[in-house]
Amino acid sequence: MITGNRTTLGVVMLILGILTGLTSCQKGGGKAAAELPSDQTHPEIRSTNISIQRLVPETVEEVFTLPGILEAWENLTLSLEQSGLITWIGPKEGDRLMAGQAILRIDQNTLKSNRDRDQIEYDLKMKHLERLDQLLKEKLVSQKAYDDALQGVEIARAKLKQSDIALEKTTLVTPIDGILDDLLVDRGEYGTVGTPAAVVVQVDRLKVLVDIPEKDVTATRVGNRVRVLPSEVKGSEGRGMPGDVIYVSYLADKMTRTYLAKIAIDNKTRLLRPGMIVRVRFIRRILKDVLSIPLYAVIDRDGEKFVFVAENDTAVERQVRLGPIINGNVVVFGGVRQGEDLVIKGQQLLTDGSPVTVVEG
Repeated sequence: MITGNRTTLGVVMLILGILTGLTSCQKGGGKAAAELPSDQTHPEIRSTNISIQRLVPETVEEVFTLPGILEAWENLTLSLEQSGLITWIGPKEGDRLMAGQAILRIDQNTLKSNRDRDQIEYDLKMKHLERLDQLLKEKLVSQKAYDDALQGVEIARAKLKQSDIALEKTTLVTPIDGILDDLLVDRGEYGTVGTPAAVVVQVDRLKVLVDIPEKDVTATRVGNRVRVLPSEVKGSEGRGMPGDVIYVSYLADKMTRTYLAKIAIDNKTRLLRPGMIVRVRFIRRILKDVLSIPLYAVIDRDGEKFVFVAENDTAVERQVRLGPIINGNVVVFGGVRQGEDLVIKGQQLLTDGSPVTVVEG
């Protein structure tokens, strides 16, 4: 009996020990959970470093650039006005000519003889007319005889004038200032009337020929100022020269559906030559007092455009309405205001209400 009671008592004590251990484990686990650091249950939101740009109204020009071809202001092919042997050529190809300067001369011997003959005939008829005039005053000749002599003088004068003109035309002169670009005949060659003899180009001024597309022709008017740039793509933006639109065609080209525009530019330095290809920058319109922002500051989300502005160290999302893109910037017509700080770096990491730290701008 005693042995059995001891066994029963041991079993009871073992059960109580197990229950006590389980209770202690539960209390210890609850205490450990209560003592976890608060930053593990609610992690701190970190601030994002950003760069900003203050929004200030400005005037921007919307431009478009088209290729053009240079053309001489005047390009004249001078032809012989008198037939004969070419006995003299003065300037050489490439020489600069002044208006009225002689280029070549045709043999004048025959024409000089003709001119001398006509001069003698004219002088004789004039003397005859003077005698008849005196006789008419004395009523020794009829009025008809005097009138016939006067008519003879007029005919002789006309013939003498024709001889002077023919003699003058033996010398080919340039009517403009320019460059002797090409000599088409040689000394000793026999030329006939109408034979092309010399090409003179005026290059102190040049014309630029540009084909204007239909959508831009209404913005291209006579008198508009443009910028003519060399054809090189790199490193030429700062160079170039101003030009003025002097002509815009009313009829479109049947093949290209474009409108021809002519632009006058100064070329006193003669750095440009006819036939060169240039770029012409036109102003489509001028936008005054608008907000212009970098294109890379805009976020595209499902076809809608957003930007972020910084307010009190917080990022605020704004949906914007955009206009034309000009020189890498885009004009904003709505969504932001003057004086706000636009986020231009770090915006891809932001959400509306994110804390921010301005590190630049």
